[in-house]
Amino acid sequence: MADGYLKRLMRDLDRWIDDGLVPAENREAILARVAPPVRRWNAAGAAAILGAVLLGLAALSFVAANWSELPRLARFALILGALWASYSGAAAAFARANTALGHALALLGAALFGAAIMLTAQTFNISAFRNTGVLIWAAGALITAIALPSRPVLILAAALGGLWAGLEADNPFAPGPVWSYLAVWAVTALFAVRLKSAISLHLLSAGLIIWTGHTLYELLGGYAFDSRHGAAAFILVTGALAVSASLARDRQVEGAGVLAGWMACAAALGALFLQGEGRYGADEDAAAHLRYWIAAGASFAIIAAGLFARWRQETLAPLAAAGLAGAAAFIALFPAMPLPGLAADIVLGAVIYAGAAALVIAGAAPSRRFAGALGVTVFALQSLYVYTRLFGDLLNTAAFFFIGGLLLIALSVVIGRWARRAGQDTAS
Repeated sequence: MADGYLKRLMRDLDRWIDDGLVPAENREAILARVAPPVRRWNAAGAAAILGAVLLGLAALSFVAANWSELPRLARFALILGALWASYSGAAAAFARANTALGHALALLGAALFGAAIMLTAQTFNISAFRNTGVLIWAAGALITAIALPSRPVLILAAALGGLWAGLEADNPFAPGPVWSYLAVWAVTALFAVRLKSAISLHLLSAGLIIWTGHTLYELLGGYAFDSRHGAAAFILVTGALAVSASLARDRQVEGAGVLAGWMACAAALGALFLQGEGRYGADEDAAAHLRYWIAAGASFAIIAAGLFARWRQETLAPLAAAGLAGAAAFIALFPAMPLPGLAADIVLGAVIYAGAAALVIAGAAPSRRFAGALGVTVFALQSLYVYTRLFGDLLNTAAFFFIGGLLLIALSVVIGRWARRAGQDTAS
């Protein structure tokens, strides 16, 4: 908990005591129950981590430079000796409460573990299993992060897991979705939540977006990003994940808010991407079409159910829920609509504007500011796209900005009325 929160709480307590809301004798007891502040990185910790990274690079460079001259036994002895020295030093540093040095040495040990795997593969010429080596490296880093525990090593494990999934996705001898990444992702996410590693959660969220895109590409016969079917499927799946994660966040599930934010951004960018040139032609793969409708139907059902649940819980305005559900329904049906390019741009653009307005309305609540910021960003990007696509001379530019200004003012009036009505309902 940051010092800023504690200071704000002290000011609020003083005001509540003056207003008679809190007994004065409870002030110290409340402050004593505040969780201790989470230790942040300081200069010493940052220097130790950077030093560990440089030492790891130095070890790799030294061994690589002298690899051909070193006997095989000396190679393994050098790597394993440095590996165990790093882990032993990390254990000793943690035992002496020198956490900065402990994290640095643990990170160095995890890096050397990967070097040992790669150099072993090179020695015995088993490069065909290099992707498996990255997976073993990620597993070793994850075990180290759990055993110590160490957030820096967990960050490395999250990055290595994503790297392994990317290598497998590009592996011509292992075609198809990398389903096993879900198990790696779930285990890493579990301990990222337990260790409260925000950076790991962000890396995992980004990795899941990339995995989702690749999986849809494989399942839809290569249509994931070069057709309206694939782009719409990506929007709907990431939208369903965003709604599901937002429900988990409302139930105080740690880390769900990070995942919801990333998935919402992915869905919004996918909607903007759908307007690109060449995305309105017919896709001929019937099997891919069937898989699309299965994915689209399931995703829309999740989105609609989640929005309805949040409306029933009064955590989402009815207008916002209806707007987002309507936009999702249109996106799901959009690939089947026989619209020419310009007409599709106009209709889809109107739906994107409606979705952006729904996000802005949803962000009117104090705890939903990210949704509002995302809605404003989508509105601005869509306006820029419409302007560059449809308008050119100054007169049309003036008309465009005039209409846009009227729409924004009308939107602000709607949001203001909803906020006042919500405040009156809360007061009553």
